[in-house]
Amino acid sequence: MKKNIVILFCLSLIAGCAHHKHLSVNPLYLSWTRSLPGHAARVSSYDKTGKNADSIQIIPGETVTLADIQEPGIIRRIWTTTNATGPIGRTLILRIYWDGSDVPSVEAPYGDFFGVGHGMEADVNSWPITVVSRGRSRNSWWPMPFEKGARITITNEGDQPHGAFYFHIDYLALDQPLPTKERFHAQYRQAYPASFPQNYTILETQGSGHFVGTIMNVESTKPNWWGEGDELIEADDYEPLRGTGSEEYFGDAWGLHPHSTLWHGSPVCEGYDKENLRSSMYRFHILDPIPFQHKIKVSIEHGTQNDRADNISSVALWYQVLPASPFPQLPSVVDRVTGEERVVFIRERAWRLASSDAPETINDLKELASKAGTSENKALTQGLLVYAQGKSDPSDEVLGKLDALLKDLEGQIAKLSKDDLYIKPKMDAPTDNDNLIPGPLMASYRALERARHDLSRRVALKRGLRPGDEIVLEARDPLGHITPKPFYEETQDFANSYAKSDDTQLGGSGARFTYGNADPSWARFAPHFPEAGKYEVLAIFSYGANADDTRYEIRHADGVKIVPLPQRGRQGTEGRNSGVWHSLGTYRFEKGQNADKGSVTLLTNPGAAIPNKKFEYRAYADSVRFVYRE
Repeated sequence: MKKNIVILFCLSLIAGCAHHKHLSVNPLYLSWTRSLPGHAARVSSYDKTGKNADSIQIIPGETVTLADIQEPGIIRRIWTTTNATGPIGRTLILRIYWDGSDVPSVEAPYGDFFGVGHGMEADVNSWPITVVSRGRSRNSWWPMPFEKGARITITNEGDQPHGAFYFHIDYLALDQPLPTKERFHAQYRQAYPASFPQNYTILETQGSGHFVGTIMNVESTKPNWWGEGDELIEADDYEPLRGTGSEEYFGDAWGLHPHSTLWHGSPVCEGYDKENLRSSMYRFHILDPIPFQHKIKVSIEHGTQNDRADNISSVALWYQVLPASPFPQLPSVVDRVTGEERVVFIRERAWRLASSDAPETINDLKELASKAGTSENKALTQGLLVYAQGKSDPSDEVLGKLDALLKDLEGQIAKLSKDDLYIKPKMDAPTDNDNLIPGPLMASYRALERARHDLSRRVALKRGLRPGDEIVLEARDPLGHITPKPFYEETQDFANSYAKSDDTQLGGSGARFTYGNADPSWARFAPHFPEAGKYEVLAIFSYGANADDTRYEIRHADGVKIVPLPQRGRQGTEGRNSGVWHSLGTYRFEKGQNADKGSVTLLTNPGAAIPNKKFEYRAYADSVRFVYRE
């Protein structure tokens, strides 16, 4: 019955739009039409080799094309999820280009496009957008027609690699283009803060089309209710639509309350009795699209007569005959992120900048330090600046400066309980990482520990090794790239994994894993030894491991030694041993790099023994450590 009512409504709306210059097909009708000549089609991240690595990797700074369709059709569903954490809703940018245009008609942060702003995650249950799995599984049901083609890209402007980004893009491939020239648009804007005396502008464009929705976010900059602002929708030269308050426009009353319905909702609603509280809300004009033939402007007051200066951002959603008016320039990523997500972002950005040897790193770190905000991030950026400046000329003096900062943080840590230093993970799947998550203070401390470790390695190489100096080899570097040969090599059965041990001495991002079903199956670490001598060899692996027959082959100056070391990482496994360093013994290595006499190889063939039958076989190549002893 619901479907029939919607179809009848949309058919009547189509008839009412006949006066437009171009035939306008109501977007809701498109998704229910079954009689169009064509066939169902999909572009997805499936593993084209037939294995189970059904995702792509998006490293920092990279733009990936998800789909490049070269035929007429209608996109009917976009689904995505990613293993990455943190403020990914604001650091990933989604863009969609129609009919060969080099100008995007959709340009919005990933999370905002799917109904939740601020880089936060929350579930949404609406008609055109559904988000589930605690905000991690995102679906768009907006019908998006095109005549010549569609190109969809995603850009990672953050500092965390997306080692496992999954997607489906379902569309109806048409034998003939639809008789509509309107194309779907989504545009992000923000004002941090919104300024007096103007309304906050959600959309302003010229042309003909239909306005179909708003996703809006507010971060309060002072206490008390922020939502007395009235919306104003000015379409062509008709009498504007004038509102009576922000919560009324978003379908609520007497303030804003958490809710999610087909046409309106507020998936994030932290309240308004103090500053820095955030809300994210949506209003979809599905049953009441607002037509315009020449121009439209949608705006809203911020407070009564614009008397508040809160941080506001939004995504406007509409259909329009191309071209639309030029989009405003997208704000920089550091200026888009707010709240706790901003704290995480600055920490990740600082670590990535400090890990780089690019000449502009120092100035970029100084600029980031000016925006650090919290005391933890101020200490972190100050310490990483010392580290970055000291890398070119490492010395015990620079190490002393880092040690002083670490000692100060240790004093702060000593005053707090474990509950204050760590965050319990949210567990809703058996494969989730159940390890405690370091809070802001502990995370800053661990990042500086990593910097201190790397700087001490550089000092050691400059002055000569002393007992306790270390060499650490990662399977993947901080940006998620596989460590190049000959330092790291593997057989073809290994693939990227997001699972990683939480250890301060590891600077890589993610590990490599295998299902152990290949023969041969191995991963080898071969360092460059700066001095001949005896080194203790240690290995570590992540919580995702589930293999009872893994062995490590150590090739050294005096021969070959194979050390059995089961990888038992899954929660509930007897003898669980992930996330800690395991000594494989002390061996003599010659100076230089020679895999035949100086390497550690993880052996996983045949991969048959599984310690926990609830999980599939997985063996991890993560990191190997060589500690100089004498």
